[in-house]
Amino acid sequence: MDDIDQELKNGKLDVQAKQIAGLLDAHAKRLSMRTLKQLENGRERAVKTHAQQIAGTGVNRDGTLSNIYLWAEHHRIVSTGLVLGAIIAGFVIMQSFSQKDSSDAFLLSADLPPEAFVDRSFEPYLNNGQGKL
Repeated sequence: MDDIDQELKNGKLDVQAKQIAGLLDAHAKRLSMRTLKQLENGRERAVKTHAQQIAGTGVNRDGTLSNIYLWAEHHRIVSTGLVLGAIIAGFVIMQSFSQKDSSDAFLLSADLPPEAFVDRSFEPYLNNGQGKL
């Protein structure tokens, strides 16, 4: 019984849809060329705007770019940027630690004892050129 009621409803909807389409066609034939041109231009603008939104770029009427931060919506780009930033930060930190190690190695391998480098009275002696060994 429910199937028969559903088919009757669908049939009525089909009839109504055909009547509405017929009315639209009849009235569309009475439109002026100016109105038809405006409708065509509006459709072209809508298609162009839709294409720009899909591409992720667009220029607004005032000349500003729309969707300029669209890349932030893509989680792959953001996560890749975070990973690359972490790698670069890691390299910078490793470089600063390696410079400390090389300065320690320099102090330990020098001919002078490490205490001489921290002795304030020894520094002017080295600067005068008298500290050559």
